[in-house]
Amino acid sequence: MRTFIITIMLAAAWGPSAGLGATPATIAPNPNAEAALRDALLRQFNTLLQDPNAFARRVQRECLGFPEGDLMTYTMPACAYVQVGLSDPSRQAESIRRVEQLLALARPGVLKRVKTDARALAGISDYQKQAVYLGQYNLALGGYRLLGGKLLANEHKAISDALHAALAGGDGRPLASYPHLTWTFDTIPCLLSLRVYDRLAGNARSDAVIARHLAWLAQRATQPGTGVPFSQADPQTGKGLASPRGCELSWRVALMADLDATAARQLYRNYVRSFWLDRRVMVGFAEWPGGKAAKQDIDSGPVVMGIGSAATAFGIAAAKAAEDAVRRDLLIRQAARGRELLKRLIAMNPKSAEAYTLGGKIDTDSSYRTGFLFGDACLFYAVTWRPWLADERPPKQ
Repeated sequence: MRTFIITIMLAAAWGPSAGLGATPATIAPNPNAEAALRDALLRQFNTLLQDPNAFARRVQRECLGFPEGDLMTYTMPACAYVQVGLSDPSRQAESIRRVEQLLALARPGVLKRVKTDARALAGISDYQKQAVYLGQYNLALGGYRLLGGKLLANEHKAISDALHAALAGGDGRPLASYPHLTWTFDTIPCLLSLRVYDRLAGNARSDAVIARHLAWLAQRATQPGTGVPFSQADPQTGKGLASPRGCELSWRVALMADLDATAARQLYRNYVRSFWLDRRVMVGFAEWPGGKAAKQDIDSGPVVMGIGSAATAFGIAAAKAAEDAVRRDLLIRQAARGRELLKRLIAMNPKSAEAYTLGGKIDTDSSYRTGFLFGDACLFYAVTWRPWLADERPPKQ
C-alpha cells in the first residue's frame, strides 16, 4: 500500500512532461540525451584522472565496500574509454593514455590475488581460480591493445593463455570466480577477453571453448521459466543454486553481443519478458524475475518498487547491444535525472533513506551523477557501450 501511495504522489509531482511515466512504445529515440550524458561523464573522469594517485586514494576511501571495488572502479572506466576511442578516432590517443593509467591502478589489486614470479602478471601460467580479477583485467587490457596501445603484450598473452588453458580443460564448464565460489556471469568477461586476444593475434583459437561454454549454459544452467541463466549454478552439473539476477543479466547481454550476437538478442528478449518493469514514475529492469520482493544487497544497489538500480544502469548497455533504441533512450533520460528522482523518493518516504542510499554510501547531494563514484563508473561504461568487434556482428533479424 505504501508503494502504491508513493507512486501516485510521485506521478503527480513529476507530471507527464517529465517523461518518466511514459511506456517504451511512446518514447522516441533521442540521441542528444545520450551524447549529453556520455560527454558529462567523460569530462568527469578526465578531471578525476588528471591526478591518478589522487583518484586511487578516492577509490580507497569510497569504493572498497562495493563488489571488487579495487578492481571494477578502474576496469569499468577503462572499458568505457576503450568504447570512446573505438567510436571516435579523434579521441583514440587520449583514450589509450587513460586506459594505461587505469590498468596501472588496477594491477595491484590483481597481483594481491594471484601468485606470480618476478615477471608479475607476464609470468602467470595458471588462472588460480581467479576468474573475476583476471577476466575483468584481461578484458580491459585487450581493449587497450585493440585501441592501439603498444605496451603490456607479454602480460596480455600470459593471462590469455592461462584462461584459455583452464577453459579448454573444462568441457564447457564455468571458471571459478574465486577459489571456493562460482557465479555463472564471471566466465563471460573471460571469454570476451579471449575473443579480443584472438582478434589481435589473427586467429580463432578460442572459438571452440566459447561455443562449448555458451552451449553448457544454455543446456544446463538456464532457468526454464525465464530462459535466462541462473546467477549461481553447480559448476559440474549446472543445477541452479540461485535465482537469475538483473544486475548481471544486463551486463551479460552487453558482453554477449561480441560473442554471439544472435544469442545475445534472444537472451535480451527473454530478459525483457521476465524482468522489464514499468512503474509509471520509473521504468527499468528488476533485480529478480517479475520484480518479486527480495532483500537488496551491495550487488543490486538500491531496489525501488522492484526495479534494480544496477540492473537498470547496465540495462542501458543491454538495450544498446540489442539495438532496442526505445528502451535505451528511455533509460538514458531517466539516468540523467536519477539522482533527482532518488531525492524525491526519499522525501516522500524518509524511512526509505537508509535502504535507498545503501546505508549512506550514496550521497544525493554529491557531484556524482549517481550519487557515488562506483555508480558513475558503471554508468560511464553503460552509456558509452558499443560493440568492440563490430564487423563480426550479424545484422539484426
